[in-house]
Amino acid sequence: MTDDVVHAALLLRTCMEVLREHAGPVSGREVIAEVASRLSLTDYEREPIDDSGQPRWENHLRWRTGHAATIGWLTKIDGWAITEAGESALDTFLGDALWGEFTRRFNESRRQRKQAQQRLSGAEQRIAQTVDLVGSGFWTSHADLAELTGVDPATIAHFLAQAGPVGSHRVLRPDGTVPPEGLQHFRYRGGDLSAKLASEGVEFDQRGHASPRQRVTAEALRAQLVETDPADQTPTRRAWLVRGSSVEGLDLVHVWLHKGSISLAASGLRAISPPVARAELKSFVEEDYQHKPYSAREAKIAEFDAFCNRMRAGDLVLTTTQGKAYLGRVTGDAEYVSSSDQRSNLRRTVDWLNDTRPVAFNRLPDPLPAKLHNQSDVVDLTENLAAIETLLRELDVEVDTPTPAPQKALTFAPIGAELANELMIDPAWLQRQADLLWHRRQLILYGPPGTGKTFLARKIAQHLAEPSAVKLVQFHPSYTYEDFFEGFRPVQRDDGQLAFELRPGPFRALVDDARQHPSDPYLLIIDEINRANLAKVFGELYFLLEYRDDSISLLYSTEADFTLPKNVFVIGTMNTTDRSIALVDAAMRRRFAFVELHPSQPPTSGLLREWLRRRTEAGEVAHHADAADLLDALNRAIDDRDLAVGPSYLMHRYVYQRPDALAEVWDTSILPLLEEHHYGSPREILDRYRLDTLRKSLDAGSDEP
Repeated sequence: MTDDVVHAALLLRTCMEVLREHAGPVSGREVIAEVASRLSLTDYEREPIDDSGQPRWENHLRWRTGHAATIGWLTKIDGWAITEAGESALDTFLGDALWGEFTRRFNESRRQRKQAQQRLSGAEQRIAQTVDLVGSGFWTSHADLAELTGVDPATIAHFLAQAGPVGSHRVLRPDGTVPPEGLQHFRYRGGDLSAKLASEGVEFDQRGHASPRQRVTAEALRAQLVETDPADQTPTRRAWLVRGSSVEGLDLVHVWLHKGSISLAASGLRAISPPVARAELKSFVEEDYQHKPYSAREAKIAEFDAFCNRMRAGDLVLTTTQGKAYLGRVTGDAEYVSSSDQRSNLRRTVDWLNDTRPVAFNRLPDPLPAKLHNQSDVVDLTENLAAIETLLRELDVEVDTPTPAPQKALTFAPIGAELANELMIDPAWLQRQADLLWHRRQLILYGPPGTGKTFLARKIAQHLAEPSAVKLVQFHPSYTYEDFFEGFRPVQRDDGQLAFELRPGPFRALVDDARQHPSDPYLLIIDEINRANLAKVFGELYFLLEYRDDSISLLYSTEADFTLPKNVFVIGTMNTTDRSIALVDAAMRRRFAFVELHPSQPPTSGLLREWLRRRTEAGEVAHHADAADLLDALNRAIDDRDLAVGPSYLMHRYVYQRPDALAEVWDTSILPLLEEHHYGSPREILDRYRLDTLRKSLDAGSDEP
């Protein structure tokens, strides 16, 4: 064995094998002892990790088994036990393959939780991310989280009690005792939290203090965060937009620049001593602003909490007035001062960095211009910290973080001869569609059935973007905003009761991924886009399809400045037999470019003939070489242009390998489609479309059947 590593894969497999040999749950201590007896542990693995005396290998084993419980391979309720899924994994994944599958599943679980955590803002996201790392059999404290996040312990305790993120019940007081019931999430109140933690493997002494050996300190959490995802750490410094251009009718920005400060009016708020726990702030606002509507009170709570509790020295701050932006660094804590005009009761000191060199709005890097549309007095801009630091570098202001490597430009790969040859379509036509999508961001391929709209959309998308950056959804009459973007879904809580959680839909998930990779194109394909009520499905997002540089408030999320990234593109397909293109409303026409695919015009018109030519040269056409002529005759016989039939029905090899295959396709796919469109029409009209009728017309040399 290598002396300076912990063999986590071997530890996990051995532990799972030990548990499989037992008929039921086993205490954590017994499992750890048995694993130790089976392995030849190195001196490095036996070294204590800190003053608790816990060996390094045991710490790793507890972490990994906690992760295994997360993915459903183990359970730590009333002792450690292997699940049916865990036993199956042992049998299926041999050797190192078990560790590989364990890592894949845990990373996928972490990715899903990460997407959920992205709905949180600021320090709340950081706290939720950190608490989620504390697995079964471990505990941490409000003080450890405070040291790690820079948020005071009281605020953390109240946030956990209110939001109850995954693992929040494992956060105790610094002495290892359970928080009072008022600081427990509602799902744990009225129960024995100590007993629940004990069932997970946490050991308590007779005085109710959790074992310090099982405490996850701030240092251990910090190390685990780096190990979990070293490239994705939430920055310790934050950025904020604070509005001061119209504070109860007065522009205070120039006063701020002169005095080196920022402020909030807080004209109705009682005197406070920041920081103040959010729950306490809420009670103050509910009483002091009871004359305001509830939406205004919620906004005040968020602004006061951000200014007093989440903002701290070292953070960057941006403010605007008269079309110009100013940047500064927060240098002091929040304080309450009873101002004479009641326009600046909450204050912080700021070192302004460009007070003599304001930046015009049109020079602000994306997406900052869109963020300025947010109406809140305090807006968290930490997600856009990189853009702000780029702006500071342009102003020759020293930035603490190193200059990032230049990102590659967002581009589409040019359409090449290989794709054009595969699709049997002129490359110039394909390139025009790619260029159209690039400039308009949304386009719709429309036409009769069988013209290859969905097939073409998928092929273009796969050429322009990576497979993981392409998502396909199909609209239908009952499709909703909640299905498409985000909505509340029932989930089972730990106590077995049902609750509702905000869950992302396919478009939200695509947008969140696109934000993380701004240099890569992301494509959403919407099949049968006209079969749903688009205004209902897109909701407020309909606005962003046309105004990509603006932001908007979301229906369910707390985000008031949601933007649609420029690297998100949409391709829709529309069957004109379901709903005529003439019925599409003007709003949709403005937002999408429309490209017709019709059997009578390129690139669809010659598709079947070219396909047959290639198949004939390959010796794959034994029958029905006149299929293209028959399809043309059929479409000439159809009076309604929108009811024409595309060539894809006949672009299957088996059709030309059996003498009866063409008639089979005609009778089971093409005629039923036409019968539906001509429902109630005289029988002789349908007779015009029959295969034998069309073939006779060709034999007679007539253009009309």
